[in-house]
Amino acid sequence: MFVAIYRWRLHPELEQDFIANWHRITLLGVAAGSGGSSLFKDTEGCWVAIARWTSRAAREHFFQLMEGDDAEPGMRERAALAIIERLPPQELESVLDYWAPFPESNAASGS
Repeated sequence: MFVAIYRWRLHPELEQDFIANWHRITLLGVAAGSGGSSLFKDTEGCWVAIARWTSRAAREHFFQLMEGDDAEPGMRERAALAIIERLPPQELESVLDYWAPFPESNAASGS
């Protein structure tokens, strides 16, 4: 597994637009073979996303698709408008992978 961790500081008034765009991009990624993503906001107001892929090559292929003719016009540009600061991403190669589904009681509560 390959994981990319992204971090941003966002314009507060554009956070909801950023979330909606991240959701759309993630759905396209899942359709292209991604393992999905999670989006978080830390206690200092920094936004963090974790995206999972089968490989670095699969992620790079998705980025190529996103820039091609089939990409939704303006999606990346709309997401970029919300960003005040883009912090350097982290790219991680899996060494030990023990992700597990949450028990039903936790999944239903959203925590």
